[in-house]
Amino acid sequence: MGNYNKIIDLGMFIAILNIFDGFATNYGLTNHYIEEANPIMKHMSEVSPILFLGVKITLSILIYFISLLVYYKSSTSFQKFFSISMTVVSIIYVGITLMHLYWLSQVLTSLPHFL
Repeated sequence: MGNYNKIIDLGMFIAILNIFDGFATNYGLTNHYIEEANPIMKHMSEVSPILFLGVKITLSILIYFISLLVYYKSSTSFQKFFSISMTVVSIIYVGITLMHLYWLSQVLTSLPHFL
């Protein structure tokens, strides 16, 4: 039961952070606040912001369903490997999220305030 919580929770956590990354990146790209570092995603965003967001959302759903499949269909040793891998990916996505929150805070503090 312990592996379930970790595998499923990490899958959901990464999926949510990936969706946030997609919307924050799309906002930043659309308003020319940031540049996309991933050349594949950069091309998709240039073709269509809807395509970009659609791919991010689809990948998030796949991440979650793969987590479910790993839990239900794989060996304990693979589940352990998968959990470690997902932990590393989570740490990376937390860093990406913190970067987005930083530049978003910079953008929001530079906007004119209307009262």
